Amino acid sequence: MNESIYLQTHSKLSISHERYLLKRLRNINDLIAFNKALDHFEKKSVEPYLTQLLPIWQQLAVSYLKKDNMKKAFFAYVISKHGLYYGKEYRPLMQLLLQFLDHSTIYCRENVFKALCTLGNIQAIENMMNIINDKEWFHHQKLIADNLSVFQGDQELLMTRLWQHVNEWNDHLMVAVVQFISQKNGNFQQIFLPYLRSPQTSLEVRLAMIRYYRLHPYEPVREILYSFIDDTMIQDVSLTIVSAFALDHYPGNKTIELLKKALCHHNWYVRRNAAASLVHLKVAKKDLKDIYEGKDPYAKEILTYMYKKQEV
Repeated sequence: MNESIYLQTHSKLSISHERYLLKRLRNINDLIAFNKALDHFEKKSVEPYLTQLLPIWQQLAVSYLKKDNMKKAFFAYVISKHGLYYGKEYRPLMQLLLQFLDHSTIYCRENVFKALCTLGNIQAIENMMNIINDKEWFHHQKLIADNLSVFQGDQELLMTRLWQHVNEWNDHLMVAVVQFISQKNGNFQQIFLPYLRSPQTSLEVRLAMIRYYRLHPYEPVREILYSFIDDTMIQDVSLTIVSAFALDHYPGNKTIELLKKALCHHNWYVRRNAAASLVHLKVAKKDLKDIYEGKDPYAKEILTYMYKKQEV
């Protein structure tokens, strides 16, 4: 019986078919062909077949562990596409995939990350990020956040578990965690607040939190953003730049006045974000008369540009 019959009938795999898969799929070209064959089917329609492949994947992972990075990366890629969510149970396949990380390329690491997110075990994700942190590997924050956002398990619990490493993992990883939470969840307002307030929190993490509070407005943050936009009270202009961007979700007279003041800031990015926020807040041009008739040509230019950009 060939693969197409199994896929169409949802038959139980015979021992001979399992042996056939184990023999053929150790060859990378056959694995490529097998992956293309699976691509022709909706994943749900072949789940009964895929469910039976777990022991096959595990034995193949042992074989691919001995191969080069490109072949390991492709095997992990196939798992990311055709693996199934296995829930809370930590399976041997997950541990084998983590072993792929030894002397790995960034391409291999990315595919292992995707595979583990497909399998959906929180402990496996924690272990992967621990390895990235301990090895001091660079892995782009957006890639990490995007992978986490498609995690097949309990995402709420994953957020909580990952945030528990805030004092252990490097800033790069924690920014990715905040970005992941920003994409998926609005329930970390109270949790993040003391970290945003604290000068001891790294700058990059604080900036990620300001972006979070733009997506998930939280009234107690308003005064903090006001303090950041007044750069006489802070040490890094980046806080001013991002706060000017975030204030477009905190309407009010004081917000408008501070943004108007920021139009005259020495930093172009502060002026640009302040103008964009005023436009987003739909501040009438008549209420900006003092800017248009003022003595700062740069403030007038950036504001005019942003309003024209909106009209276009």
